[in-house]
Amino acid sequence: MTSTKRVLGLFDATSMVTGNMIGSGIFLLAGYAAAPVSSDFALIMAWICGGVMALLGAFAIAELSTRFPETGGDFLYLHKVFGPFPAFLYGWMSLVIFETGSIAVLALFSAKYVHHFFPASHALSVPMLGTIMVLFFSGIHCLKVEVGSRFQSILTVIKILGIFLMVSLLFGGDSTTADTVKPVVQSDNPFIDFSRALIPIFFAYTGWNVAGYIGGEIHNPRKTLPKALIGGTLITTIIYVIVNLSFLMSVGLAGIQGQEMAPLIALKAVGAESWTTFLSILIFVSVASSLSITIQTAGARVIQAMGEQGVFFQFTAQLHTQFKTPVNAILVQAFWTIVLMFVLDIENLVDSATVVMIMFSALSISTLLKVHKTQSISGGNEDVYRTPLFPLVPVAYIISAIFISWGVIQFHVSQGSILPVWGLAFLGFGSIIYIIWKKWM
Repeated sequence: MTSTKRVLGLFDATSMVTGNMIGSGIFLLAGYAAAPVSSDFALIMAWICGGVMALLGAFAIAELSTRFPETGGDFLYLHKVFGPFPAFLYGWMSLVIFETGSIAVLALFSAKYVHHFFPASHALSVPMLGTIMVLFFSGIHCLKVEVGSRFQSILTVIKILGIFLMVSLLFGGDSTTADTVKPVVQSDNPFIDFSRALIPIFFAYTGWNVAGYIGGEIHNPRKTLPKALIGGTLITTIIYVIVNLSFLMSVGLAGIQGQEMAPLIALKAVGAESWTTFLSILIFVSVASSLSITIQTAGARVIQAMGEQGVFFQFTAQLHTQFKTPVNAILVQAFWTIVLMFVLDIENLVDSATVVMIMFSALSISTLLKVHKTQSISGGNEDVYRTPLFPLVPVAYIISAIFISWGVIQFHVSQGSILPVWGLAFLGFGSIIYIIWKKWM
């Protein structure tokens, strides 16, 4: 197996973190995050709390990524600390649902925007257009990692500049009352309402750990990774808070509660309706950027690491002799993503694994607790980044993850849904696959 090349610098890694986090969430989920809360202050605090939770995770992952500066991210940390079984289950869920499902959702959403901008594209179905986009981005990231990263950095810069242009329009316009306001259903328990608000916010912040998945390709990872993870998360949190303040300034809390397109409503409220086409393009670029990063990092690198650790087919660990990229892992990821787009209801599939995904993130962070315990016994003193206020930071993240999981379960129960059970079923099936693999492979 050819070794990876450490060619990515601080700007590339930070662009990945920021670009992956700032996807469609801030545009499409802002209204849903606002729906359960009763005041502007509560909404801004919810976005700040989401950012703090992501930052807690970034601090912990910054240490883990410098202790294990290789390719694989959460899979690698779980394998190194807790062994192959929990690592396999994480890799299994990533391959079957977490990452491939997320790629499928982003690809289908992007395809719908292509239909919107190019009527001639209606000759192809949405899944077919999504397939073309998955293959296009997969092809780019099969090339040298520098090529994919430069391409990704350009997309990230474009969408951040676009977001600040939108914000300047909202702050500079004359605010008016929204034309229509949807009725908002709130409970008598503010804690339940706050946890409900954190559900879409959690997804808007998803991706703060992305740089850790390509730790084996980052130059001087022990210095670069902490700066990229923490810096990218801070940048995203600041942007999210500013964007939500611009929504509140332009149209008010009631004007965006429960709305799918809060930015569009806000632009209309300040008389900037002529910029709606620009907004649509901005959302498309944001989604395409997240699609590109997800294809490049989490899913494919987890599949690659699974092959390296012997819990998946070893050919997925092989790197292209010239480009030094995990071409086989990227192609496996693309194949399964395309299958999902044509065969299953992707959004329900991803929703069903929400609780499992959140709890796996907590399990990954918990590896830091065992690492510190083992270190104190062995007397190790590696030259690595140290998580501040240990163990408060990882423990606070784990508690936050449990709180959000409780909110997700409460929400589904209130809707009469059993989607979380399906996620546990996939986890159980993965356990069976692992037993068979260990016995026969």
